[in-house]
Amino acid sequence: MNDCLKLPILSKATVVAGEGGLNRIVSGISVLETSNIIFDEYSYKSLGGELVVTGFITCYDDINGILRCVESFSKSDDAGLIVFYLGIYLKEIPKKVIELADRLDFPIIVMPPNRDDIPYSYVIYEVMQLIFENKLKSNAWQKDNYEIDAEFVKAILDEDKISLHRLSFYINNKVEDLRYMKYIHFKQDIADDYELKKEVLNNIRSYYYNRSIKAYAAVYEDDIVVLITNKHNIQQEDVSHLIDNLGNLSLKLDIAYLDGLDSLESIISAYKLCKYTIKSVPLIFKIKKYYLRHDLLFTEQCLNLIKDGESDIQYYLSILNKVEECDTSLYKTLELYAIDYNMNVVKTSESLFLHRNSVQYRLNKIKELIGNDKFEFPAINQLMIAMAIKRIRMNDK
Repeated sequence: MNDCLKLPILSKATVVAGEGGLNRIVSGISVLETSNIIFDEYSYKSLGGELVVTGFITCYDDINGILRCVESFSKSDDAGLIVFYLGIYLKEIPKKVIELADRLDFPIIVMPPNRDDIPYSYVIYEVMQLIFENKLKSNAWQKDNYEIDAEFVKAILDEDKISLHRLSFYINNKVEDLRYMKYIHFKQDIADDYELKKEVLNNIRSYYYNRSIKAYAAVYEDDIVVLITNKHNIQQEDVSHLIDNLGNLSLKLDIAYLDGLDSLESIISAYKLCKYTIKSVPLIFKIKKYYLRHDLLFTEQCLNLIKDGESDIQYYLSILNKVEECDTSLYKTLELYAIDYNMNVVKTSESLFLHRNSVQYRLNKIKELIGNDKFEFPAINQLMIAMAIKRIRMNDK
């Protein structure tokens, strides 16, 4: 029973009687909500070790019935009694009940009074989890220190508000405190490698632990999601440092970084954006080490156009086809210049091992072919979308 009282869900509960029996073994948990008329010394059957939860809702005004309950539980070697909703139904624990429980060394624990927002299920879940853990310890199985963090991430992404409420007894942070997400996707050839995923997850956890940053990390639907609170000022450089820390493992991953989160809805939206685009964004942005929100949004736009038939950009696709058919080297130069190197002639020339004047010469030829106006906003944006779609299409062939 003492171990149960250490559970966060029972951290604000009070032992009001029977402290001498706190060494009783808890082997199960049951709910009592029944009429007091069936409660006599012959009607209650138990194998012992039961932790009983109740609000005495149907017999809160029958002191004798409550006394019979306590006596029956104690005779059956049950572990104790947890009383919910005190002050709402049963106004207080009667003095006679406390005296009897003390005499029998039968623990009575009271949940925070005048509260109806802590259901039985929270306590049942945590107590049963503790029971299972203790049973499995004989097989040398130990609960992972990060299991609660992982459950927190899962509850957020499942939009499981009941679990989030229950986990609030464990987690110091609220969902609204989370500001940053890192989405780590395993490339297709190693997507089923469980040991590798475990190694990456442990490396990520160690990385943030060593920096005294509380990061909630978990494998969720085959990828890893990391959530970090507003207590830490996480910059883009952190992603590069994390990638360096992962070493060769990072070559097997695609990583997205999103900031500006402030609610459950924004986290869910960010996750869905990552999930939808993460396989395609590397096909567009081939030289980036990681991807930001605007990269994902751009990819989302391209994927939606492909899904809708690309009719909105057929004109720009035809222009690109014209460039490619004229000279493939011109098209490659345009592609690198516009998408990979952000209109930077010097970086484009370095990637092609050409002098910058040679690159500028090619760009001028392209302008002569399709018109100067195609390099101005908004036409250049449409050209970039068309080039991105062509990159995605090339991978589908």
